[in-house]
Amino acid sequence: MPGIALSTLTEQQACHFRDLGYLRLPDPGLPRDLLVEVARTVRARAALLPVGQAKIYRLYQHDRTLMHRLIAHPAILGPLTSLLGPNVVYVLNRHNQGSLNASGAHQVRLHRDILQPTRSLLTAIVYFEDATVETGCTWIVPGSHRAPYVGVPQPDGGGTWMDEHPELADLADQSVPVPVPAGGVLLFDGTLFHTVGANTGSTTRASAVLGYRSADELDARPDPDRQIVVAGAQLYRGNDRPNRPKSR
Repeated sequence: MPGIALSTLTEQQACHFRDLGYLRLPDPGLPRDLLVEVARTVRARAALLPVGQAKIYRLYQHDRTLMHRLIAHPAILGPLTSLLGPNVVYVLNRHNQGSLNASGAHQVRLHRDILQPTRSLLTAIVYFEDATVETGCTWIVPGSHRAPYVGVPQPDGGGTWMDEHPELADLADQSVPVPVPAGGVLLFDGTLFHTVGANTGSTTRASAVLGYRSADELDARPDPDRQIVVAGAQLYRGNDRPNRPKSR
């Protein structure tokens, strides 16, 4: 948003993310009216889904104007530029979804969001209501983004299911809950093992799951149908251009 300075992370926060693979931002400064509007959209779309389905895919496409205010808000872009660099894109073909964790929902299997770091992926979950252990906050395995890259991948896109790989069995009981209050954001590396917790409470919990990555400076033909520049620019820095001056 022009005219609004980005609030970047401290070095300690950035080191925490790089070392452990995640960072909790309890109050990054997202406007309450924006959170209320997006939460209303998530709930309205969820009401149209068959019973038992809780994910609203292509969330950005449902209301581009509203969602752009969220995905490109300085309260989110500030931390992202600290971790991904000055040129950042929002990913339309990974995450880009609303989520409604219903009362009684079971815990999902531990997984990664991408199979391997072909491209960086940073997941940002924006919570519209308190995410507690009771309402099924996200569980993560700290430092597991450093674990070996293994697959078979998940079907229909996605990363790796931890329980399909015996070499990762020693990590399965190391997951910890990460409660985040309403209006807060949880950032984590796309290769960090994580899952949504069981909702044992009496209410639902709505959130938006967003995906970002550094703009690929070696991609000469970025796909505008699958990514949106939200910070900086899409620069091409390959050295294969004709008539390039020779280094001396």
